[in-house]
Amino acid sequence: MNSAAAISVNEATLSRTGYQRVIGVDVAKDKLDLCDSHEKITGSINNDLDHIHKRLLDHIDPASRTLIICESTASYHLLMMDAAHDRSVDVAVVNARQVRDFAKGQGRLEKTDQIDAGVLCQFGQDVKVHLTAPRTAQEKNHTALVNRREALLKMRGQERMRLEHTHDAEAIKFLEEMLENIQKQLQSVEKRLEAILKELAKEDPKVNILLSHTGVGKVTTSVLLTRLPELGTLNRKQVAKLVGVSPIANQSGRKDGKRPIRGGRQDVRNAMYMAANSARRHDPATKAFYERLRGQGKPFKVAMVACMRKMLSTLNQMVRNGETFDATKYASMAEVQSCR
Repeated sequence: MNSAAAISVNEATLSRTGYQRVIGVDVAKDKLDLCDSHEKITGSINNDLDHIHKRLLDHIDPASRTLIICESTASYHLLMMDAAHDRSVDVAVVNARQVRDFAKGQGRLEKTDQIDAGVLCQFGQDVKVHLTAPRTAQEKNHTALVNRREALLKMRGQERMRLEHTHDAEAIKFLEEMLENIQKQLQSVEKRLEAILKELAKEDPKVNILLSHTGVGKVTTSVLLTRLPELGTLNRKQVAKLVGVSPIANQSGRKDGKRPIRGGRQDVRNAMYMAANSARRHDPATKAFYERLRGQGKPFKVAMVACMRKMLSTLNQMVRNGETFDATKYASMAEVQSCR
């Protein structure tokens, strides 16, 4: 076993390799395709708690250095992830694009569920991964309500679009009733999220730390707590790449092209966009940074991504240091490089 394999289980938030056994799991709504580096578990199983225990977890020794690795899905991976954590088995939930690029780099162009499980297994052996932290019952509830809020927002947008293109009086009435119901439930969910944050703040200092930053409201705080638990455990570059606000180099020979952002956690990126948009209006440091970039001829989106990245870096350092927002201190921090 190499030195990475000797890292303590207490350092679960750090990237690490060197597991004795890696099990790649391709997750679908109804089934899980498995690939075991020890070849003890193969094939597909139903994505339900009974099969997850009997066909997967019962064949893993909790004391062994075993990693289960899967791609992030809307919610289909959560049942297996929580069950594995209950058995003290490490789990890494990774970005699908990164795994697909890894497969292409190995010349694996075919794509089936079983092949994907094999690629995940190899990925977990060769690439450093960030372990997913176990969730408490409160965190599970918090995440479920954040998911519900996002679903309601999507439904509201769809119904509004249908309303715009509907001219039948009876259909319009049904659509308006649906929109009214969606709005009522949305208000109830947001009220519940506010209550959860109030309870969390009694035990978790991160809540008030995040809320202290100009531009960060209750919704953004909920998203960061549930979708970016690594906040405060990574350095500036790592957290920017994880969220997907880090410009990707595009240089070859004399060519030095535009550096786009790519991949990452879109839900977190969406929340950070709204937070940065608010901060550029109400936070003097963010406003000055944004206006300077625009004065240099940077397009609106480029300037906004730079503000998002700068703000995320600040929040990451605040959480790591356990301190609330200090405009004087963080305005004097070294600014992140603007993307080209």
